[in-house]
This record gives sequence, C-alpha cells and structure tokens, in this order.
Amino acid sequence: MTVETSLAYELTPFPLSLFSNKDQKMNKANKAGFSKTSLKELTDPLDLTNQSCSTLVVDGGWLLYMVKWKQGQTWQEIANSYLSYVQCLGRRSQKTIVVFDGYSRSPKDHDHIRRTKKSCCDLQIRPDMIDWTPRAKFLDNTNNKSELIHLLSSTFRKHNITVEQCDNDADTSIVREALATATDDSVEVRAEDADVLVMLVHHIPSTNHPLFFTTSKGSYDVRRIHEALSERERCYLLFCHAFTGCDTVSAIAGHGKTTLFDRICAGDIDEHMDIFLDTQATKDAVIQAGTTIFQYIYHAPGTALGEIRHNMFSRKAAAGLIKPETLPPTEGAAAQHSLRAYLQTQDWILLQRISCKNCGHDGGKSGEDSEIDS
Repeated sequence: MTVETSLAYELTPFPLSLFSNKDQKMNKANKAGFSKTSLKELTDPLDLTNQSCSTLVVDGGWLLYMVKWKQGQTWQEIANSYLSYVQCLGRRSQKTIVVFDGYSRSPKDHDHIRRTKKSCCDLQIRPDMIDWTPRAKFLDNTNNKSELIHLLSSTFRKHNITVEQCDNDADTSIVREALATATDDSVEVRAEDADVLVMLVHHIPSTNHPLFFTTSKGSYDVRRIHEALSERERCYLLFCHAFTGCDTVSAIAGHGKTTLFDRICAGDIDEHMDIFLDTQATKDAVIQAGTTIFQYIYHAPGTALGEIRHNMFSRKAAAGLIKPETLPPTEGAAAQHSLRAYLQTQDWILLQRISCKNCGHDGGKSGEDSEIDS
C-alpha cells in the first residue's frame, strides 16, 4: 500500500480536521466572533431604554445562568429570585414568554457534554427543600436543570408569564415565537446564542413589525442587519453558519467561520450550496455537494479529497512539519459532516426538528462512536 492510498483513510480514531485531539470532541466554532464580525457590527447598537416592545421572548437556557443564588435558600426562594429577574427584564413589555430547553437526547449532546465541568448526582427538588449544592455544580447536571425548570415554569405561570418547554433544543422555538408575534407587534428577544440571531436575520422578511435582539453587549435591530447583508449573504447565511461549525456540526480546523463565510459567499459554488437549501435533496446529492465545497475550501476544485490530502502531506513532509489536523477530511468524514450540516440547515429553515431519516443520518448521534462521524 502506498502513502497516497493510505491517506484515503483517516489513520486516526477520529477525523483530526473535525475533532479535537485534546478531548476527542467536535471542534468548537467561534460563533460569538462570527455573529459579532459578520452581523452585529453591520449596524450600531440601539438604546431600548425608552422604547417599549409588545412582547419579550427570553431564552430559558441563558436565563438559568443569569441568577445567582446561595446555598441555604429554599428552592422556592431561588425560584422567586428568577421570577424577579424576569419581571425586571419584561418591565417594558406587555407580555413575556420564556422558552426552555428540554435537555433530552439531541444533536447538541456533544456540546452539552463539552460544557459539563463538574459532576453532580441527580437531585429531586421541592419548593420547601433547602439547597446545599453549589449552583455551578447543580446546573452541570441536565436532569437537575429539568427539575429546576419544572419549578420555575410553575412559578412563572402563576404570575402570568408564558412558559414553553421544548422536547430538545429551544433555539428554533424561540425564533418561531418571536416571528409569530412580530407579525402583529414589536418583539424583543433576550438571548446570547448566535444561532438565534442567525435564524432571526434569515427569517425577518416574514414579519411586519420591529424585532430586536438583545445581548449583554447591547440591542440590535434585526431588520437592519438583514438589509446590511448582500443578497448572496442573506441567501446562504444559514448554510454557511451550519457548514463552518455550530453546536451540532464540527468546525473545520484552521478555517475560521468569518473567513469561510466571506470566501464561500464570494465563490462560484452556488449550485452546490443550493443543495443544502433544498428540502427534497437526496442523501447522495448532499454528500456530493459537501465534498465539492470541501474541495473549494482547500483551494483544489475538482480534485479528490484523498489526492488533496496526499499533496498537502507531501508538501508538509518536505518542509519537515506535519500537522494532521491541517489535512482535509477523508471522503467518509466529509460525507458525515455534510449530512449533519444539511440536517441542521433544514432544521433552521423549517424552524422545526425534521426527521433524520430524510437524509439517512442519525442526527442524535454524538459523533464519538464513529471515526467518520462529524
């Protein structure tokens, strides 16, 4: 077997161009940097202090970490602290909606595992029970989060705050609630996740009223961001955000999201990107389109990925420095990455969880079980 034929395989337990060698988890994308550079900086932040919005939609996953509590309080006292915080957020709104994650098995399992730093056993809580577990440790357990969400939901509803708890990830539900309300009146979304902003920017043309996205760094008019993007950037925003790395899809080692977004939108690969926007695309079409896009990313259009790997390996070997993560993924790894990116893109386009069977991919799989999963 030659070096060239050998490099058609990963030769590692997992694709190093898509997974971290440090913790064997998917490469984490700089979503915050992308949303700041490619979206938020297109417009100036707004001061909404004196502007009322009819509805406030709050990301419950973000909310869980915003309220500090001390050990020794009862769980109802802790829930009341969250209530006061939400009421303060919604003081300028006629209606407040809080959308919580379901924390069931989902394509975001990989990211949930990455965020877990401290182990904590499953706890059952009642309003009159006293908490003796450190807050950070308690929230690192998804079952404990679900227990707290149940108590918070009950407390909020008693005070006329609408609560929606999703089966899994809340991002699409947050956007769906915001868009539905913005057809009748102004809406403010309080969240930090770049995924929410990207979806709002894509779907904003379907609304008639102002829609604002507020983070800890400021508030932004979503429609202004949408109008500041070029037509091609608007069209391929969701695809680019998914393919270049998000919570469910690996980032590509050595290729930043912002740089790839600019390159992809400037390239002549529209017919291949369009496949990811097509709800009726076949599995083979998605894989072929994804492979072609990888060839473009690695500056070798029309060249098989195995050949690109060999050519890059030869150049690096001659230079005396080989970093395996800088080589492109194999055909198999690229196929799984493409299918995963397609599933996520369609999820964001349709604003609902689609069946993984449509594209022949196990969307709930963490990616650690297969050497070609991304």
